This record gives sequence, C-alpha cells and structure tokens, in this order.
Amino acid sequence: MSEVYDLRSALELLRSQPGQLVETDVEADPNAEISGVYRYVGAGGTVARPTREDGPAMLFHRVKGFPDARVAIGVLSSRKRVGLLLGTDHEKLGWHLRNAVKNPIKPVFNLTKFSVHTW
Repeated sequence: MSEVYDLRSALELLRSQPGQLVETDVEADPNAEISGVYRYVGAGGTVARPTREDGPAMLFHRVKGFPDARVAIGVLSSRKRVGLLLGTDHEKLGWHLRNAVKNPIKPVFNLTKFSVHTW
C-alpha cells in the first residue's frame, strides 16, 4: 500500500482499489447536482442512513461554471475507507486515532513557499 500524504495520493490509492472511486467527465452543477448524484451513486439514495457501507467516493472532473476545478466527494464517508487511507484496520480506527493524538508529530513548515506581505 502506498503512503497517503495529501488528497492526490488519497485519490490514487482509492483509484487502485476496486469499487472505491467513481470518476466522471460529465459536467455537473455544483448547486445540488453533485450532491444529488453522489446521494444515488455513493450513498445509495437513502436519507435515514446517508452512506451505504460499500458506496464509492466520487470525483467530478467537470464542474459547471468552474472550468479549472474538480470536486471529490465521499472520500471519508465510510470507516473502511478511512481505515484504508490511514493504513489501519477500520475496526481499530478509534485506537489508531487515539494513539495519533497521544503521539503528535511536529508540523513541517517550508516558509520559502509563502510570500510575506508587509503593510
């Protein structure tokens, strides 16, 4: 399994797992259409239980009114998928997160990537 360190690597991992990611090049309107499509494809069309266990995440490559944008939805919508992305068994996810909080790592900042404005 590859390491997940950002959204791109998370999507690559999901792409490599059968049934975990559905992608579309059909233009979708961000005003309720994307969420409506996901409701049926990813969440199974339910209201009482919004996410079916095996529903895929979705990636929309064409968003109406936003020519350079893509939208990912449902990436963290199931415990199994979150476990996969964090490299742990979904049944031990709570313990994994507890251990992460108890053992934080220092943030890494590359200040050369940011411009500094002075007023």
